[in-house]
Amino acid sequence: MKINFTRKALDNIEIPSNGQVAYGDTQVKGLSLRVTHLGVKAFIVRKRLKGKKNASYVTLGYYPSMTIPQARTQAQGTFSNIDKGIDPNKVKGDLVSKQSITLQQVFNDYIRSRGTKIEESTVENYRSALNIYLGDWKHKPIADITRNMVEQRHRDITYGLGKFKESPTRANTTMRVLRALFNYAHGQYEDSKGEPLFIHNPVQRISHNKSWNREKVRQGLVNNYELKQWYEGIMSLPEHEKNSVKKNSAEVVRDLFIFILFTGLRRNEALELKWEDIDFRDNSFVIEDTKNHETHALPLTKTLLEILDRRKDGSDNPYVFQGQKPNTHLSPPQKRQMARARDLAGCYFNLHDLRRTFETTASRVVFSTYNLKKLINHKDPKDITGRYIIIQLEDLREPMNLIEAELWSHIK
Repeated sequence: MKINFTRKALDNIEIPSNGQVAYGDTQVKGLSLRVTHLGVKAFIVRKRLKGKKNASYVTLGYYPSMTIPQARTQAQGTFSNIDKGIDPNKVKGDLVSKQSITLQQVFNDYIRSRGTKIEESTVENYRSALNIYLGDWKHKPIADITRNMVEQRHRDITYGLGKFKESPTRANTTMRVLRALFNYAHGQYEDSKGEPLFIHNPVQRISHNKSWNREKVRQGLVNNYELKQWYEGIMSLPEHEKNSVKKNSAEVVRDLFIFILFTGLRRNEALELKWEDIDFRDNSFVIEDTKNHETHALPLTKTLLEILDRRKDGSDNPYVFQGQKPNTHLSPPQKRQMARARDLAGCYFNLHDLRRTFETTASRVVFSTYNLKKLINHKDPKDITGRYIIIQLEDLREPMNLIEAELWSHIK
């Protein structure tokens, strides 16, 4: 009996009362699922070796531990080996294993191994690159991904060839993700002798040819002469004609923008700020989970205290910038709300531009490089001296007040 192997179909297969039953896949000829009366489901292939009278049976793996795409990929690799005269049952599994490790499996193993050491936003960026730019490679054995393929894909994304939109930056980002996955595969997967299954990283071709695209460093910020209109516009965001029609998150978005301008926090650091992170006795707040995994604490200035006072609504929502649903924080401002804010502010900006505005202002009024790095939570692993300089919270109170005064001097 033949069926199209899908998760739903294999999950619903009836278990025989005794013996075993085999179901053939309609997509990959020679691939079958053997189901025993004990409920064991095994992927098998059957093909005759040259010079042999009888066909060879090879067990590939067991469902659902082995996924359907993995079984199909490994089956095709096994057929290839048989065509070459290699008996899969007589090798120690190195060749078969190499053909069974797909790009999707490497990605899954990589993310799983990194655990909490990798930010969810980074995982989503990696997944996006994999799905959008390498989607047709996901179920390929990584052993089949060649240098020529990598070079061509980088070129396709760079110049917008085929189905891709032109994006030199995304071309670089995609190849960095692919390089990281191959580096991981090199250290993770071994043959029966303990040697790496994958030795070469095909992304090296791009470095060898010096084909990496030049990327412009983003330098957007709100200029000093724009700050007055920007602030007045953002303060009026809740009264925008499309925000006054019905209650929405415009007031929370307004305060989020201003809070980031006066703290230089990254987007998610601000969005995920909780009331429990704030110490009103000491007029300070702390963020534990930052991009560089360093605890980030800053003093609260007068402006920040005013924002926090506005955000106290008597609810039990743990987040300062609360979302529309209970116990949630504000979602990143969407296109419509950002468009209204930019219209009122009289200039284009995004949330990271506000962080850069804080950094640039701080660089003008804060004369200590180490205070500046601490204010914006930058870490330089190459700076040996910096490791021995301990900057405490109180050391940042005067710099924060100076930055606030400098910003207000332009707003007013």
